[in-house]
This record gives sequence, structure tokens and C-alpha cells, in this order.
Amino acid sequence: MAGHEEKTVTSDAKAGNMIFEPILEDGVFRFDCSYPSLSFINTKDRDTPIISHPVPSYIPTFECVLGKQIVKLELPNGTSFYGTGEVSGPLERTGKRVFTWNTDSYGYGPETMPLYQSHPWVLAILPNGEALGVLADTTQRCEIDLRKESIIQFIASASYPVITFGPFASPTAVLKSLSHAIGTVFMPPKWALGYQQCRWSYDSDKRVREIAKTFRKKDIPCDVIWMDIDYMDDFRCFTFDQACFSYIFWMINSSLIKLKC
Repeated sequence: MAGHEEKTVTSDAKAGNMIFEPILEDGVFRFDCSYPSLSFINTKDRDTPIISHPVPSYIPTFECVLGKQIVKLELPNGTSFYGTGEVSGPLERTGKRVFTWNTDSYGYGPETMPLYQSHPWVLAILPNGEALGVLADTTQRCEIDLRKESIIQFIASASYPVITFGPFASPTAVLKSLSHAIGTVFMPPKWALGYQQCRWSYDSDKRVREIAKTFRKKDIPCDVIWMDIDYMDDFRCFTFDQACFSYIFWMINSSLIKLKC
């Protein structure tokens, strides 16, 4: 697959160094590609090599055990880790183990993981101040193990490629490069940038009207009032009870848009 090494990784390979190909832009490498990309906004970008002859600073190893692929990347001692998706606890993930298996975690605490979003992504800050991003390109349940000193380990079913971004001069540079691969968020409407009132929950349309009128009375700018679970019909997802319909009708006819900042 890669012009940099003669060997290839075949389906019966059990362990070894992962082969690589420079892709997308300088400093971005794909390791052991074997499946269509599920992460890149343009899937061809992940599979099309660029005219470049660098060698990655860090090359991961892989091992296949009981139908799972274990990818390990060893970095300099003193490296700290961030990312891993939406997980409670401190921003730094060094010493943590995270599973990309998201769920609705009501009443979560500092040790609860995972939460609502899964991202098999690690941002590593190296001792020299540079940053390296590592993406496991898989939608399978993935274990991200950062418990060993300066080692990133991904474990997931079936074969999957790993993409590295950098090392670059800063975390910002890594995230910019990542955005070239996975895309960026759309520009939100102006009202979405204003204050939004939300709680769990308002139990009736009457209560929502009281909240909206109080904002106006106190001249507090407010663009949006959110309703949580009580808008449902008997707490069933994708349903709306009568109070919710009444509130929406009132909201439209009372020009709630005047609450905008």
C-alpha cells in the first residue's frame, strides 16, 4: 500500500508495525488502511496519497487478538492527553480509559463515562510543546486506553485504519488539520449565539409563558427557551403532549422573537 515500506499488512497478520501513506496534506499519515473512511468529509482524501516523502515521527504498532485490533502508539515520556469525546471529569485524559459507547447518562458524576457523544480521537501534547492528533477511523465500540505512561492504545473489533495529524507546533494547528479531514460546523444563525434559557423541566405551557414574560418584564435578553423531557407525551421520545402544542402556537402568535438580544 505504501511506497515507503515493501511489506504489507494482510488479513492474516497478527502483529507488527503499521504501514503508512502520507495523505491530505503535509504531516498527515494514514496507517494500515483497509476499509472506507467513516470520518473524513471527503472519503477519497483519506485514500489518496499526496506527493510527499516525509517519514512520520511516530509509527504505531498493531496486534490482532480474538477478533480485535489493538493499536499502540508510544510517545515521549511526559506527554499529556486530551480529547476522547464527551466524557465527564477533568479536561486532561492522561491516565484514563474511555469507551466510545455513548448513552443517555442522567445524573452523571465525575467518574461517569461515556456520555452523549463518542469520538475515537486523542490530542497529545508532547513535552517539547508540539501537539499530535490521533484518530481511530472506526464506528465500532472502541476502547481508548491512556493509563500507561505516554502511550495511546485503541482496541476495537475488525480491522480499522489510524490517522495521525502532526506533530505540529500547537494544538490549534492540529485541530485545523483535523477539520480539513472531518469538516467544520456550519455557521449558526445569529439568534443561536444569544442567551438560551433551559432547565429540566417546565411542566406546562403556562409555566413557560411565565418564564418568557418575566424575561421581558426584567428586560433580560433571551433568544430561546428550551423545554426538556416534559414536552413529551408520557415521556415517549418523538412525541409532543397537548401543552407543548399549545405553547408552540402561542410562541408563534406572540412574536417571541422580540426576546432576541
